[in-house]
Amino acid sequence: MGNNHTQVSQGFRVLLRVLAPYIARELGNEYGKKWWQAAVLEIFYEDQKRDLPTSGDWAQLVDSLDIARCLLLFDLHWHKVFRKKLSVDHRTWAKELVGVRNRLAHLGLEDFSPSDTWRALDTMSRLAEQIDGESAEEIRDLLRTARYGTVNGSTTVTETATTTPAARGKKAGILGVGPTGGLPSWRGVIEPHPDVAQGRYKNAEFAADLAQVARGEGAYEYRDPVEFFARTYVTEGMTGLLEQSLRRICGKDGEPVIQLKTAFGGGKTHSMLALYHMMRGRITVDKIPNVKHVLERAGVAELPKANVAVLVGTALDPTRSKRPGNMPGITINTIWGEMAAQLARAAGKPEIYDYVKESDKKGVSPGSEGLKNLFDAAGPCLILMDEVVAYAKKIYGARGLPAGTFDNFISFIQEITEAARASKNSLVVASIPESDIEIGGEAGKTALETIEHTFGRMESIWKPVAANEGFEVVRRRLFLNCKDPEGRDKVCARFSRMYNENQSDFPLETKELEYKERMISCYPIHPEVFDRLYEDWATLERFQRTRGVLRLMAAVIHELWMGNDAGLMIMPGSIPLDVPNVRDELTRHLSEGWNALVDREVDGKHSIPFQKDQANPRYGSNLAARRVARTVMLGSAPTVRDQNVRGIEASRIRLGVVQPGENIANFNDALNTLTSSLAYLYTNPSGDRYWYDTRPTLRKTVEDRATQISAPDVDYEIETRLRKLRKEKPFAGIHICPASSLDVPDDQAARLVILGPADGYKASNKNNSAMTAVRDILNNRGNTPRTYRNMLAFVAPDQDLMLSLKQAARLYLAWKSIQEDSVDLNLDAAQNRETELNLRRSNETLDARVRETYCWLLIPYIDKEIDMKTIVWDTIRISGGAEGIIAKAAKKMIQNEAVITTWAPALLLMELENLLWSESDNINIKTLWEYLCTYCYLPRLASEKVLEETIRAGLNSAEYFAFASAFDGARYIDLKFNQYVSIVERSGYLVKVDVARKQLAADELKRKAEKAAQTGTTSTNAEDGPSVYPDPFGTDDGKKGVKEEDDDLPPKVEVPKNTRFYMTAQLDTTRIGRDVQQLVEEVINHLTSVDKAQVEVTLELNVKSPNGLSPQTVRTVSENCKVLKVKDFGFEE
Repeated sequence: MGNNHTQVSQGFRVLLRVLAPYIARELGNEYGKKWWQAAVLEIFYEDQKRDLPTSGDWAQLVDSLDIARCLLLFDLHWHKVFRKKLSVDHRTWAKELVGVRNRLAHLGLEDFSPSDTWRALDTMSRLAEQIDGESAEEIRDLLRTARYGTVNGSTTVTETATTTPAARGKKAGILGVGPTGGLPSWRGVIEPHPDVAQGRYKNAEFAADLAQVARGEGAYEYRDPVEFFARTYVTEGMTGLLEQSLRRICGKDGEPVIQLKTAFGGGKTHSMLALYHMMRGRITVDKIPNVKHVLERAGVAELPKANVAVLVGTALDPTRSKRPGNMPGITINTIWGEMAAQLARAAGKPEIYDYVKESDKKGVSPGSEGLKNLFDAAGPCLILMDEVVAYAKKIYGARGLPAGTFDNFISFIQEITEAARASKNSLVVASIPESDIEIGGEAGKTALETIEHTFGRMESIWKPVAANEGFEVVRRRLFLNCKDPEGRDKVCARFSRMYNENQSDFPLETKELEYKERMISCYPIHPEVFDRLYEDWATLERFQRTRGVLRLMAAVIHELWMGNDAGLMIMPGSIPLDVPNVRDELTRHLSEGWNALVDREVDGKHSIPFQKDQANPRYGSNLAARRVARTVMLGSAPTVRDQNVRGIEASRIRLGVVQPGENIANFNDALNTLTSSLAYLYTNPSGDRYWYDTRPTLRKTVEDRATQISAPDVDYEIETRLRKLRKEKPFAGIHICPASSLDVPDDQAARLVILGPADGYKASNKNNSAMTAVRDILNNRGNTPRTYRNMLAFVAPDQDLMLSLKQAARLYLAWKSIQEDSVDLNLDAAQNRETELNLRRSNETLDARVRETYCWLLIPYIDKEIDMKTIVWDTIRISGGAEGIIAKAAKKMIQNEAVITTWAPALLLMELENLLWSESDNINIKTLWEYLCTYCYLPRLASEKVLEETIRAGLNSAEYFAFASAFDGARYIDLKFNQYVSIVERSGYLVKVDVARKQLAADELKRKAEKAAQTGTTSTNAEDGPSVYPDPFGTDDGKKGVKEEDDDLPPKVEVPKNTRFYMTAQLDTTRIGRDVQQLVEEVINHLTSVDKAQVEVTLELNVKSPNGLSPQTVRTVSENCKVLKVKDFGFEE
């Protein structure tokens, strides 16, 4: 069984937190203190109230309700209680969830399907939306997780850092070559705003939030006045609004109360934001030149400074009191208290809150006279009231709220309009909704009627955005100013000439001069795009008109810009519906079946139109089939089946695809081909109108299953393949997809950590999830700090390549499920062979994708020349080659000396002298090893054995250090120097050479003195006989200072033989340390022990790198050569 039922169960838990207190509160309002007895216990059957308490405090009673009883109470009390505040849709959703809950409670082995999970969570979020918006969003997080595998949903791709021509290159679904010479592509004439071009926008940014901006939150484009107006088209309606507002604030004859009324997503809040930014006195008019004409019309020289209060109904909680930290001693209960507190803060006059203090405390409207005095004291002032109907719905029918009653709120609305009119220079602007979505149920309708009646007594009504101004709003928000007006006019003139030369192929209005002017005004978007969106798609209530168009076109423009679209304009046929982000902006307004239709019948590499383009060169050169299918989709999807006239005319299909220089007949032929090939494309009897429909038809089983595979299943398959990786030298352990830092041991062994699929690395974003994960593992093990940080390295997947990896996993799992269900699917022999072949290919592809995606090696280190504390990450790409992930990581780390398997004693001595024993004559070997494992500014050794071998090699020489088994604070025990040591104990010490020489010399003198005392002589010369101790300094054979008895005899003259030795050896570059050590032990040591031998060892190194050496390598080698006192070294071009 999968985990879809878990998602549904979590959704119910969130819904219960919303529904239980809401139901209890509303029943309490209706039935009073005995609500539990009257509205719950007396109405339930015996089995329904089993285990319920008979009494208790309010919290205990609410906690005893489960989701099943909540939904039942919601239905039983619908007519008497809940229909007053909610629409009938909420009852429908509640009834649907009863069935979902029953299925969940009696779930067998079969899990919820992905579509059922999506539907259940979607219904929960709809039910919770009007009650608690935050909880509804929490449910939508679960919904997106179920659909996309992440709470972020189908996130927008970001590929470039500038708006200059994209680096992603040409894309299959985008025109790569212009249709005619001499005409520029739209990309060369006008540029999108950077956030649109780069895909950095968020869809929520197109929904302005006045309260969020007032709090200093939200998108930068809304918070910054300059950027806000730069992207705002000041419509005629907005011009009138701003002009009247300026005249009023500046003490002229402007209207004191203005009502904004338009459809859902029509620009009410956007207009209020314009007032908010313009009236606060934070900017000069020079920075927002597109409102200069407004000031001229208003007769105002400069922008005023007004004190602004922002009251957003959806952001205010009438059930809670608020104690602002910057106004001690004040408790805000009501909306008029909130307004007075904001004005007092803005004006810097805390005392003016006293005008409403008592009325705020008692929840009673303060009266028009008190509000007038408040406005005059705070003047000039601006009060922005957004979502007032939403606030009224919250208090409708409720009693005992700190915010007062609904009647008091209506009285406040009347009084504030009267006060604004009577005051000197105050202005009240309120938004009133038109759509049923915003109005809601019975409470919303009652509140709207009352508020409209109250405002209607003295307000001016402004409609911010007219229908014919929508395209300019969209163009201004998405594009910069045109950089080549001459090129734009030339393109539009050629389009107009084409329409006039082929009048029978295009709609009649296209031959008029007015249509040419429309093209210039809409450029680079073709007017047909706006016609279809505003005339067809805007009829869908949830499309949100201008906001919906903005969301869709932002996604379209980003993809076309990044794909180097060569089209002359952005047309219906240009819209890349193969891109999920674009497709979802259309299909999110439709039923579930449209996604499958688009994938199969409209666009994408697996679609039939794509196949037709590939098979026919006449189509493929200009994407004829796909462009036709996209145009039909844009013109037909929103229509309903019972319309008398369905679909889009053939002339408008051509209008949506044909550009100057293209053959019209090719598109006619493509339309005919698709009509005969597609299962979802329909035409009327006369054959001149076309549309898509979602009536069921057969689809390929594998495509269907691939789309239904859940994101957790995909991640599990990827992790399963990663867990097959085996440990390789020099790593002591490999840790695959650790769930937390606790899964990675903190010990003295080199370990490689392979991150999970969710922790992708992106080079252009240094704060990616991979870096977050590796920092946590490097610094912690569970809740405790990690000690041995210098023993870790990491491999992370590439964030961009993860998409293709997951798609490969989905395809493999789909073919695997087909093979497992071959009997149930009744596959024949040929289908079984095809399944086996594709399963094998998809398996190989998935393995290759895993190797390609896990291509980032992340190695922590500290550059001690700069900072001894800051961790720096060496990020190395290890893609390419047929080797496995572990082998490539090991090879690269060894090559870069990020992990050391053989270490020269000279390099150990360098580290000791630089830092480790700068203030001491010795260092404990165990401590030394712990330092090497802990501190990232020290070399990373593969194991303790490497250190032991290095020490053993160094002790066999007189140049590096000595060894002692112990140190008593005064002298070293069992001191060894310039000799072979077979066992290097961890408890031992490394001792500086000069200190060791000094102690050994003192020991030798002491020995001779003791011997002389035993023989009764003080002689310390050679008559005492040769020393039984070898000379620690490697001078002669122990006979230095001995007087020969036959000194007077003439020496025997012998002719020396073999007086010179030379040697040249080729060393293995991967095992230099081993080869050098062998040469020292087997050759050089024998020669240096010869009396009076002059031994000179020279190391000659020649390196040739065709690709050049990196600056880091040059710096490291140069510094090491200087430290090691290399006489001659250098780099050449």
